[in-house]
Amino acid sequence: GKSAAHKTATILIQNRCMQFKLPMKKLILILLVIAFQTSFSQNENKSEFEIVGKWKSEDETGFGYFTFNQDGSTIIETEDRILGGENFEQNGMKFTLEFEIVYEKKPIELDLTFTELKSGRKLIWPCIVKFNNKNEILLARGSDGKRPDNFITSDYAIFKRIE
Repeated sequence: GKSAAHKTATILIQNRCMQFKLPMKKLILILLVIAFQTSFSQNENKSEFEIVGKWKSEDETGFGYFTFNQDGSTIIETEDRILGGENFEQNGMKFTLEFEIVYEKKPIELDLTFTELKSGRKLIWPCIVKFNNKNEILLARGSDGKRPDNFITSDYAIFKRIE
């Protein structure tokens, strides 16, 4: 059975709700929203800005595509070459290309990791990403394994979502 205190509290809450003409269901909903607001707001950032998709960059020097797949694999295409994807080979060695993104960091951190399958050796391109909106990003790539910390002093490309 429920304790007397619990019953009293329930009656008090019900009376309070009646007073404000707030149905019990609505109160519970409000409490749930408040309780989960923190976890929702974290997921909100993720769903509002999602890197998964195909992006195109174009400037006077040419064009390039980045495809970020749900499984973490990545394909980079330029006019003359394709990095990543099935059977990605370079100098007779097989590689994979994968991405990892940390939306919570400011600026957002993106790592592009090339892994040589035979030796397991990894080469990481540390990048930063800024979403201008859900269909346009700025992407700056670091050099010598150092991640850029802003878009003002680093070279960046603008990518528009095409898929």
